[in-house]
Amino acid sequence: MLISVLLSIISNISILITASYIFVKLIPNKKVYTLSVKQQLLMIGVASLTSLLLMLLAVDLPKGAIIDLRQIILVLLVYYIGPKVAIPTAILISVIRLSLGFHSASIRTAIMYIVLGFLLPVVCKKLVKKINNKYVVLLILNAICVAATAMISYVLYDSFLVYISIYSSFLVLSSLVGILATLFIEDLLKSRSLYLDEKEQAKMDFLTGLYNKRAFTNKWQRIEVDETIATTALMLIDIDYFKGINDSYGHANGDFVLRQLATILKVGAADNELVYRVGGEEFCLILNDLSYAAQKNIAETIRFRVAHKEFLLENGTSIQLTVSIGLAASDQVKDMKKLYRLADQCLYMAKNQGRNKVMGEILDNE
Repeated sequence: MLISVLLSIISNISILITASYIFVKLIPNKKVYTLSVKQQLLMIGVASLTSLLLMLLAVDLPKGAIIDLRQIILVLLVYYIGPKVAIPTAILISVIRLSLGFHSASIRTAIMYIVLGFLLPVVCKKLVKKINNKYVVLLILNAICVAATAMISYVLYDSFLVYISIYSSFLVLSSLVGILATLFIEDLLKSRSLYLDEKEQAKMDFLTGLYNKRAFTNKWQRIEVDETIATTALMLIDIDYFKGINDSYGHANGDFVLRQLATILKVGAADNELVYRVGGEEFCLILNDLSYAAQKNIAETIRFRVAHKEFLLENGTSIQLTVSIGLAASDQVKDMKKLYRLADQCLYMAKNQGRNKVMGEILDNE
């Protein structure tokens, strides 16, 4: 009997850890994400299958009652994913429990899990606001589940001592396993976060904090095949006489000026993720789905702001500078290489005609 119980416990723990790994893998590999309907359905399916396996390997108690760790699946879903996945999972757990045997114990358990499915998200939301410790919150949620299981099983036992022994042991065991599963999930999430940080840093220009030329190339390749983007434009921005700034004030001050210009570009851009440093003093903005008039207006606004801003040097003094801007737009064909060449030509014309100008053209679709 003892060996059977131990095997069931080990099997439950193994299944839970495997399910935790799958849950983390189903989460999009992004820092900020929203689960798609497909991903939510996959999570519900995995959680329900996991619950079935846990029930099949449960410890049998008198009069049709069983003890397993399926409530931990529900608790983890409530805390990490939310009610959109937790509530359907709770309902499916109830259906599965009834399918394994239709009697008074299974009916009580099925009703209990439906109630928990709606109750736990509400309790979790309140606990998170008051308690800044995920482990304490998860332990409380697990304790609620164990208490609910104990309440519906009270009528099955003649001996109160046996009843207390079973469910106090169940509380301790499930709490320990819940902490283990949470530690495992947190370790996976931390590793993924570190990977995303490194991946993000590889796309960033260390000096200005803007995206670099590699990210720019990757972005334009995606834009070319993105059918949701109808039109696009490239804006190349170059600081006039930047070499003179480095020669007169030093490269440290030149870098300081570049960072200040990057801030202006981020403020002036329609989307901060579409601002890039593509050369020493050369920057690029991608403008999607805007009219040519709107594109020109953004370019002129940036030129004006730069020309009227006092750029600080490290010693606190200020200097004035200007930028030349080349704008290349396409009203139909999204050929990014042609757009870049055209923007570069427009930039050259702006410099050739006295600098501190915006020169733009629309790409000939033929």
